[in-house]
Amino acid sequence: MRPRRRTRTRSGWTAVALVILAAAPFFIAAGFYSAWRSDRLASLEAGSSLALIPEGVMEFADRGEGPVALVIHGSPGGYDQGMVYGKELMKRGFRVIAVSRPGYLRTPLETGVTIEEQADAIDSLLRSIGISKCAVLGISEGSPCALLFSSRHPERVGSLVLLSPPAASLTYPAIASIGYKLFHDLTGDLGCWLLRLQLRTDPSALFAGMMNIGSSLRPSRCSALAAEALADPEQKSFLSDLTESITPLLPREPGIINDNAQLKNIRFPGKGTLAVPLLVLAGENESRFRIQDLNTPAATTKGNIGSKIEVIPRVGHILPVGREFRRTWDDIAAFMKSR
Repeated sequence: MRPRRRTRTRSGWTAVALVILAAAPFFIAAGFYSAWRSDRLASLEAGSSLALIPEGVMEFADRGEGPVALVIHGSPGGYDQGMVYGKELMKRGFRVIAVSRPGYLRTPLETGVTIEEQADAIDSLLRSIGISKCAVLGISEGSPCALLFSSRHPERVGSLVLLSPPAASLTYPAIASIGYKLFHDLTGDLGCWLLRLQLRTDPSALFAGMMNIGSSLRPSRCSALAAEALADPEQKSFLSDLTESITPLLPREPGIINDNAQLKNIRFPGKGTLAVPLLVLAGENESRFRIQDLNTPAATTKGNIGSKIEVIPRVGHILPVGREFRRTWDDIAAFMKSR
């Protein structure tokens, strides 16, 4: 009888060992995920400053030397996304101020719920750090804020550039914001960690997927743009950093949800009310509006003071990318410096 009892005991321990071995990869992955998230949050906090302004608290980064360029990020984003674009401006001789709009990272949503409130909070931030004049770059869902900032505080703006702005009338389905869709598709911060793993293991597929976001490009064209980006160290760095700039998502959740609500009722400046030179750049295959929709927020505001609309052929929502990467950035920098 004793040998039989020992056999059953050995079988029990074997089963336990098998369960532990089977679960080990999950525990290891959970450890790597937790370490990544902690390191990422610490890095984000170390890379920015907080300003106390009349509207509340606003997070920002201030880097580089030269004429000041204010960069207002899209959705999802934060000051870190602004610095991805800002890095290209710094290469071209700008001092970059990149903000986290309310609800993103360490800027509380209470600092400015409406787009008008966000624009005024950014003005207070610039005043608090002694910036009297700047060029402005608005990215995607950050474009309405950039437009309203420029129309409400024209004395502070030398020129305004918008990259892939939303159309003046958002009449598409409930998920209006690209950030809102990504938030659900990625399933939170775990999805962000997996996205980062894909960036390391299969950047070609990841970049091709990025080209498809908000665009009507065919899969073959998305793959071709991804291949061009991978072959160009500057573009590869830009798209890699852009991928990182949406992670982690949870500290950006209040801003993502708020943008999705606010962007459904955008009130662009009326005709003749934007008194600053304006450059609008959009991809030919941007899917969220027709090219003629670009005439609503931009060209009808004050076209006689240097406004310009540039449609980049055979690209979608993500800009700049492809063969026009450097030329587009050179054009942006030249426009911002000439005013």
